[in-house]
Amino acid sequence: MAEESVPEGRSLKELSEEELWELINDNRHRISLGVRPCILLPYLRQVKVLTEVDEDEILSCHNLTNRCMRTSYMLDLLRTQGRNGAVALLEGLMIHYPVLYTHVTGRKPSTEPSRFSGLIKYSELTEYLIRAVTGMQTELQEARNEAGKMSTRCSSLESEVSQLMEQEEKCSHLQTENERLQRHLSSLQREVTKLKDEKCDLYIRYTTSIEEKSAINGRLHDLNLQVSFCLKISLRAYQSRDDAQAMIARILAEKDTLRSQLVELQEAVFTLQAKRNPRPRLRKSDKSTPIFSLLLSVSKSSAPPFLVRSRPKAIRVNGRVLSLSLQCEALLSELSIVGGNKSGVFVHQVTEGGAAHAAGISPGAQIVEVRYEQNSRALRMVLEDSTLEEAMWALGQVTGFCQLSLRPRQNDYEALLQQLQNSTMSSGDSFYIRVNLSLPAGASGTLAVSCNNILHVTNTRPAGTEDLWQASQVHPCQLLDLQSGTVPNYYRLVLCCDVQGSELTKEKLSSQAGRENTRSEQKAVRIVSTGRQGRNPLWVSVDEENTNGTESGSPSPPKSCVTLMPYTLVTPHFPPVCRPILLLPTILGRMLDKKLASWQGFQLCGPGKQCCGVIAPHTHLCQYSRLDCVRRLHRSEIFPVIIFIGVSARNARKLKSKLQRSGQTEEQLLACSKSEEPLLDKLPCLYHSMAPDSWCDRNSLLTSLRTIIWEEQRKVVWVEPDLW
Repeated sequence: MAEESVPEGRSLKELSEEELWELINDNRHRISLGVRPCILLPYLRQVKVLTEVDEDEILSCHNLTNRCMRTSYMLDLLRTQGRNGAVALLEGLMIHYPVLYTHVTGRKPSTEPSRFSGLIKYSELTEYLIRAVTGMQTELQEARNEAGKMSTRCSSLESEVSQLMEQEEKCSHLQTENERLQRHLSSLQREVTKLKDEKCDLYIRYTTSIEEKSAINGRLHDLNLQVSFCLKISLRAYQSRDDAQAMIARILAEKDTLRSQLVELQEAVFTLQAKRNPRPRLRKSDKSTPIFSLLLSVSKSSAPPFLVRSRPKAIRVNGRVLSLSLQCEALLSELSIVGGNKSGVFVHQVTEGGAAHAAGISPGAQIVEVRYEQNSRALRMVLEDSTLEEAMWALGQVTGFCQLSLRPRQNDYEALLQQLQNSTMSSGDSFYIRVNLSLPAGASGTLAVSCNNILHVTNTRPAGTEDLWQASQVHPCQLLDLQSGTVPNYYRLVLCCDVQGSELTKEKLSSQAGRENTRSEQKAVRIVSTGRQGRNPLWVSVDEENTNGTESGSPSPPKSCVTLMPYTLVTPHFPPVCRPILLLPTILGRMLDKKLASWQGFQLCGPGKQCCGVIAPHTHLCQYSRLDCVRRLHRSEIFPVIIFIGVSARNARKLKSKLQRSGQTEEQLLACSKSEEPLLDKLPCLYHSMAPDSWCDRNSLLTSLRTIIWEEQRKVVWVEPDLW
């Protein structure tokens, strides 16, 4: 295009100003993109078409945000210089951008002095060209150095790529090897499972051999008795001495045969034992040889509940359970345990070389049940859901011959140890109790608790103590542990009271406690008793097998014995937001029920209605029924809000007119309050008690009730098991 625009034979010196700038403007876009102003400015300054101020403006102006804008602005400044500006620009392109010069002018660049326009002296031109050539050589050398660095970097990257490819190949081999090992591991696991099944079969065969051995021993014992008997009566029973001797010979021959069978069975027993556990420590002494039996069935009877639990009458032991029998002086000297009622009680450590170790007991097995003899009685204790404290006590009673029922739970045991190591839990215990007496704070982190507080017990055997529990206060509206500390355990606080005779003593005790609680702001003691009898309602109860309670040596406590309980086990319930409202005392409750029923969201459930029926959502029920209906409602999964309104003579006078309308008197209201307040201790759940000085008339009472009902609806309901 440039060659077509410039006629041949005409040099740049012959072109006019308009022709030169037309030539430049036709290629303005290409020049703006390809030229760096900082390269041309020294020459343009040398020929004096641009000043120093122009140079600073081109290079430093904030409005010129990129190189193209700066180059374009430089062209605009050169345009003001007329022909000299155009000629100086083209000469600068010829020196520094020869390719671009050729595209613009259509001519080959040349550094001959005759080709320049004479805007600069020859000596100055020569000096500038020398500087330009030197600068170009420097740039060329830098470019070559940079090319060398890039070449080196490229070689380094190629080396890294080759290394990565080698590593990828190695990873591929490792992955293949890993897959092979995984397949091998799977095959080994199948073999382990097969070996476990074979071991189980050996246990069964071993058990069968032991049973046969026991049967033969019994048969030998019978034969010995027969031989002795025959020796005594042989002269009288037979006329001939020869007949008696023949009978004795037959009996002795049968005895020898049984003895030989017994020897064979003993050899089979020891062979199976060697296959099961080939340890040189095992001795062939019947006294120290463990007796095994595999229990694949479930227990037909079980111990009564620990902690006065609401257990079924018989606990069924589910899953495969291994029963091991052993002889030891003290079981707890042979092994140690960890866990609790939530996780299960596990064998933790076994004394090396002891009877438990020789019997094959190893860490990770859950102790489900223990049987032993004490004072010629067969005792059985179920540890399926016992606390750590209960299990320690139960196993501490075992001396001599015993039988342990174990369940393999290695994964659960390892998970428990990990949690204990990470301090996410302090033991395997976790249950909730209701405190029945107030306890002040003591030294060493003892928790201060009040009567009717709910505690979450997380450890029944903290390290270094034997009579304390680790426990936390519980948030009233959710299962959230608050302040934690230690509290005395059950046996440190237990109070036993034998009531011999009529029920008058119990009523007197309850009335006295009620009067004391009325006089004090905070209830100090809740009198709760149980009809269940035994060693203690919080401990393991023991099944006595093959014994009779009427035998001498096992006295039964009197039927009228009442055991006072400092703690009772409770379970949380989360009923709907709207629950029935039960107001006490009865006389005052009947006066207020109709008023509460007029509130929005409330309705009255009188004596003629089924209080245990279905309750509509978002609806409260005002109960006419009294305390005797609470357990019946609980069995129907209905948990009423129980509010006892304290009444004084002053309050009663404020309600005189209301009482007269219902045919009641002030004295009757006070008597009703006095008689019903002691009955609150027998409730299986918590209740709210309003102090007499918290209200002064009917309106203030209703206002307080609305607030209390709203607060009680948000709380967790804690219910005790049936203690009778």
